[in-house]
This record gives sequence, structure tokens and C-alpha cells, in this order.
Amino acid sequence: MMAKPGIRTLIICASLVAGASCAIGAPTPDACTALGGLKVEAGTVEGAERFSAGEVIKGGETEGATAAADMCRARVRLQPVAGSDIKVEVWMPETWNGRMQGFGGAGFDGGLSPGGAATLNRAVVQGYAAVQTDVGHKAVPGLAPWVHKQPEKVIDFGHRGNHLAAVVAKEVIAARYGRPSTHAYFLGCSNGGREGLMEVTRYPSDYDGVIVGAPARRYLEILTKLIWNYDAVLGPGGAPQLDDKLGLVHRAIMRKCDALDGVTDGLLENPQACRFDPAELKCRGEASSTCLTGAEVSALRKVYDGPRLSSGQSVMTGPALGSEGLKDNWSAWITTPQTRAYGQEFYRWMVFDDPAWNVESFQLDRDYPLALRKIAPVVNATSADVGAFTRRGGKLIIYQGWDDPVISAAETIGYVDEVRKTLGPSAEKSVRLYMVPGMGHCAGGPGATEFDLQPALEKWVEEGQPPGHLVATKADSPEGTGFTRPLCPWPQTAHYDGKGSKRSASSFRCKAAPPRN
Repeated sequence: MMAKPGIRTLIICASLVAGASCAIGAPTPDACTALGGLKVEAGTVEGAERFSAGEVIKGGETEGATAAADMCRARVRLQPVAGSDIKVEVWMPETWNGRMQGFGGAGFDGGLSPGGAATLNRAVVQGYAAVQTDVGHKAVPGLAPWVHKQPEKVIDFGHRGNHLAAVVAKEVIAARYGRPSTHAYFLGCSNGGREGLMEVTRYPSDYDGVIVGAPARRYLEILTKLIWNYDAVLGPGGAPQLDDKLGLVHRAIMRKCDALDGVTDGLLENPQACRFDPAELKCRGEASSTCLTGAEVSALRKVYDGPRLSSGQSVMTGPALGSEGLKDNWSAWITTPQTRAYGQEFYRWMVFDDPAWNVESFQLDRDYPLALRKIAPVVNATSADVGAFTRRGGKLIIYQGWDDPVISAAETIGYVDEVRKTLGPSAEKSVRLYMVPGMGHCAGGPGATEFDLQPALEKWVEEGQPPGHLVATKADSPEGTGFTRPLCPWPQTAHYDGKGSKRSASSFRCKAAPPRN
């Protein structure tokens, strides 16, 4: 689509060779405000305003946030079908690096909000034209306001919202700067990771490179697992005091498996190499704080294994060994009554769309298969066929914390195994998985959990340089707990060489993990 008359740009670059990385100087103010009224696919730019660094943003979905760089903010409204109303914001810095950066959301939302503006700000400070969407609804408590009798909004949430955001962002960016972006990238974790995989598999032309963290790709199964966890721990015959025993369990696991990577450091490089049965801690006499009751052993086995149908068929795997030791980890996702509330909200509205439905009536064998037919095709990113994306040069990097209590590490590894099987030998040229020891859900934990995958992705996409091992950092503290570790491309894991500093990544080597049983 051609830019509106009056949109002018000043290009500061010796040449506009395709793929060249060059900064583009500030367009005239008219180039921003003239975007208002621009017709884009399925909608219109409702308004565009310039903001200076430090200025509080007025209007739009990010009102109240503070701009971190001089930029133009375009507000877009999309209505592709009746019942759909999607808001998109495109933040365009005055000094542009030529790239577009899209961001995913979290939980049940798309991420576009005053609080979510932090991600947009980080991008524009680095020179990216950034885009985010509300995927058709505001972040509100509960699902009823946007799910009840509104199937098109569920589709917007499932996949359509982010796709259209990418399409219209490219149109707006080209109109603003007078040329299209050289490359488009996407970053998302958890639900944002699910959205990234939806982009890769359903809309392979939207982005050139995608970073996906802890992808909630089987959204239905995750919410089903939360109900399962509640029943295992807090339901009839459960183990309501299990939270108090998690330290005991974690110490036993670490005694048995911490040294498998050559160093005793409180981290499991590959929990799948650890063999532990909670029954090893079962009380031989009276119950006490130093052993597990029969109910606690049963609850732990159910949580680690994940939900199963009465036939024995696995619905989804549970968390990895070692995840129980991370502070506020299981207590936020497994041993809390809130898990059941999340599951009820999902099944009540997205599956049954019945305000009278109560989780007390939930039956896994009956309700999960129904949900699998009804809602999984809309919200689950189950396809392992990324061929259309990779054939056009697309690159996919996935990362996953081993200590994630809600998106199981085995689930993400299994997905990448499926992708590699589908692509065959070409997978090595297009897909990477990095497993992060000691990292919880998307971030945090005792491991080296600070890393930036974006430079590696851009070198891969733009220069054809595939990423190998990367270096992750644990920030130092007054107690001197900082260290670095290599992030190894799975199935490799880091092993101590037995000689250097245990706090330095240079003392570790990436070696292939043993085959899983």
C-alpha cells in the first residue's frame, strides 16, 4: 500500500541495498501525524502522535506509560469480521534500525497495556519499530467479558490477532519511513510463546525470525493439568501439607543427581538423567517432617507424571525433577488452590461457555476429549510442521527453563523432537532449542538465567551464522553468588571440565545428553 500524500522521509544511509543495516534519520513530524486515517488490512489507523523521550503517553491502550525514546506511536483498530475488534499499536523510533519487532502476550491477554509498554520501550530504545496487540480484548479479570457468546474474539486470541498485527504493522512502518522493514522478528514467552508458534506454523510469512520461550502451545492441556494438580495435592485423599515437604524432596534429589554434570553446584543440567522415586522418602514408621506419607508419595507421583486418562494415556507431562526446590515455584502453580480456579475459568467459558458450570463436576475422561474437539483447534499450537516458515529462510529459537512448574521441560523437548522428525536433516539449519538449568517460568531461579537471544537470531537470519553455545549470566550480589554458564543447543548439556573455576562458563563443555529412556 502506498504512503499517504505528504508523508516524507529523510533517509540517512549511503545505499538501500536489500538487507543492509542502516539507521534512518528522523522523518518530518508530518510523516507521523499524517498516518492518521490510513487504511490498512481489516482496519484503519485511528491516530498517530509523536512523543519525546520521558513524555507520558496520552490516549490509546498504553496511556500512562512513559516513552523511553523519541518516537511516533500509531494506534490501529482492526475489525476483520463482525464480533472482532482488535487494537494494535506500532511504536516507531525516530532513529530506526530498519527492523520490525513483534511481541507476544501472557496469560489470557495479548500484552498491549500500559504495563506491557515496557517491552515496546526496550525495543524502540534499540532502534526497532515495535508492535503489540490486545488480540481483541482488554486485560480484565476473568474470561466471561470477552469469551461468553463471542467466538470471534476467541479466534482473535487464538491466532488471528497477532497475525493481523504483523500484517498491518508492516504497512504502517512502510508508510512512516518510506520503505519496508528489512527483517521482522517476534519474541514471546508462555502464552506469547504459543503465539509465536502460531505465527510460525499458521502464518509463516509474517516473521523472519522467532524467539519462543516456554511455549504454552498446548493451552488446553495446561489448564487441564492445573485441575489435575489441585486434585492430586488438595483434593480428597490428597496431601495438603505437601508444600512443607518440598525442601525435603529437593534435597534428596540433589544428593542423588547434582553431580551428574561433574560439579556439585545446586543445579541439574539435565534432570532427565536423574532417577528418583518419591517412595524413597516414604515413612517407615510414624509420619514426620523427615519423611513422606503414603498420600504425599502418591501426590508427588501424580504431579511429576502429569494427568492421565483412565486408559493410561498421558494428557501432558508434569514438571521436571528439581523444580520443586525453587522458592515460590510449586506454591504458585501446583500446591495452591488457585490452580483449580484457573482451570474452572477456562473450562467454564472456553469449553462449555456456561456460567453455571463448576469444576466440581469435572471428569477428565469425559470433559477433556470434548474440549480437545471444541477448543484445541483454535488455541493449541500443536503443529510441528514449520516447513513453510523454514523454506523461506525463517529461523526459530526456543528456550525453556528446566525448573518451570507449569510448562514442562519434557513437553517442550518433545515438541522440538517432533519438529526435527518432520523437517529431517534440514532442522539443524533452522531450529534451535536451549534448555536453561535452574530457570523457572520464563525467567528467574538459581541458575544463570540472564541471556539475550536476539543477537544470535539476527546473525542467523541476516548473515547465515547458526548459533552454537551461548553464555548466560547469574548477576553478582554482595555475597558473591554471580556466575556464568554455557547455554548448550539441545540435546547438548554443559559439563564441568574438572579444572577451571566453577563460576565461569569457560570451565564447562557442551556434550550430547544421553538418550532418554
